[in-house]
This record gives sequence, structure tokens and C-alpha cells, in this order.
Amino acid sequence: MIYFSWPWVFLLLPLPLLMLRQNGSKKTNAISIPPALETQLDALNTSTRLNISIRHLISWFAWICLLSSIAQPWHPGDTQVQPVSGRAIAIAVDVSGSMERRDFALDGIDNDRLTVVKQVAHDFIEQRKGDRVSLVLYGSEAFIASPLTFDLSALGNILNSAGIGMAGRSTAIGDAIGLSIQTLQNDPATSKAIVLLSDGTNNAGSVEPESAATLAKSLNVRIHTIALGSEDKGLSGFETANSADLDEETLKAIANDAQGQFFRARSTEDLRQIYTEIDKLERAEVVAPPVIVRKDLRFWPQIMLLPALLVLIPRRLA
Repeated sequence: MIYFSWPWVFLLLPLPLLMLRQNGSKKTNAISIPPALETQLDALNTSTRLNISIRHLISWFAWICLLSSIAQPWHPGDTQVQPVSGRAIAIAVDVSGSMERRDFALDGIDNDRLTVVKQVAHDFIEQRKGDRVSLVLYGSEAFIASPLTFDLSALGNILNSAGIGMAGRSTAIGDAIGLSIQTLQNDPATSKAIVLLSDGTNNAGSVEPESAATLAKSLNVRIHTIALGSEDKGLSGFETANSADLDEETLKAIANDAQGQFFRARSTEDLRQIYTEIDKLERAEVVAPPVIVRKDLRFWPQIMLLPALLVLIPRRLA
């Protein structure tokens, strides 16, 4: 069955008849045609009466094709269910100077922390189909690299382009949380969460992490925190000192205050398992309404209109 988006357009169908009727009513007031010209026109009309009738039919056909194209015909295709979840997630990634430490292995090769995080977090993002996801990068300052979006492919590309120190060498955890809350605050999603990864301690910015976590809780935004840092001396030649480089207690407090969970990543495999666990925690599925895919049929009346217009081009009188 064929449907029309603008069916009211067909109310214009009798418009040519109304125009002809109006022109006919004004013939008495028209300028007189010279007798010689009137004789030639009468002879032409008599000899081409059948041709004129056909041209009238083609004119009506062209008019109907034009209205049909404007009315935007379409045909319903297969019913599809769109992957909409009703969740909004902000991913906050530390790009401070300490992320250049090469204490994580990727495919058996030592790599800096950010390279490993980008690959694992990219896989996590690809699994969030139906979610709106934003990306916040932070160092000495925090900035929104991407607002909430369904375009996970573009978001992954933005994450891949992140560089160490691009936001400064220090770590502003509180500012990162505050900015992540800002991306989620006015979103209508029923479920909101922040996934924050850090390998250091809050030593920059104007917002205290604990205060930001309290604000998140008041807005029903969960915060899951990931403390990143290997303790394997064989990879980097030094052991990450929890008391100096990695403030686990603050990250635990943030997750606890904001009703999230704290995770400790000491290896690439740990990091993968952590993102898998977070993926399970943020899987509050909802029923998505079915969507009927429309097949556009406007090109058919447009194709038929073209030859009709070519036929209606006035021929040169011999």
C-alpha cells in the first residue's frame, strides 16, 4: 500500500479547471483577434483536434505526477527495533603527564598507559550501542572532547586522537567530575553514570573531588572510578607507589559517595575485565518502540513527469 506524507496536496487537483473556467469567463472582454489570424487558428484547431486532445490528457498526467511527487509517496518497509537504552554515560579519561609511563603491556609489547587505555576504552564504547555517551579528557584542566552522542564511531575516533599532556601535566580529578556532571545534568536519560579513570592524585583544578561526588549523588548520577597503575617492576623498572602517585582512597571515596564502584587496574587484562564489569552494571535494558522503515517513492512520479513535459513542449508552427 502507498501512503502520502502530504495528502492534502491533492486538493489542488482541480486547479487547472478553475483557471480555464476563469479564463473562459473573460473571453468577452478580450482583445479582438484579426480575421486573417483567426481563420488560420480555426484551420489549425480543426486539423489537429485529436492531437490537442492527446496533449490535454498528457497535461493532466503531468499535473497528477507533479502533485504526487510533492505529496511525497512512500511505502512501508520492514519493521525494525532501534537500539535505544535510555542511558547516558560520561567517560572521563586522564591524559596527564604520568600517563606516559610504560608499565602496561599490549599484545606482549610494553606501552604507555594512555595507549592501553585508549584501546580498551574504545572497545567499551563500541559496546554501548543505544546509549548516549560523552567524553571528558583532563589533566591540569578538564574539557569536553565530545558531548553526549549516539555516534559511537566518531566518539571512538576522538578518543584515539587524545594525547598525553594535551590538557596539562597535572591531574584535576574534581574538575573532570564536575564537567562530566555538566554533560549529563540536563539529559532526559533515566540512568546516568560517570566512568572516571585516573593514575594519580588530585593536584590541580578548583573543584574538590569529594564535593563533586556529593553533587553527583544529589543528581542521581553514579560514579565508577578506576585506579590505574602497574606494580610490576619488570615492565617499567619501578613500582608505582600508591601513597605518592595513585590516590586510591580518594577514588574509593568518590565511588562510595556517588553510589558507584571502585576498581583497581594493575594490568591490561585487569582493565579489560573492569570495563566488562562496568558494562554489566550499566545494562538496565528498556523496551524500544518499533520503527517502520519508509521506502521513498517520490522518484517514480518524477521519472514519469519528465517525458510528459518533453511531449508538452510547443512545436514550432510550420
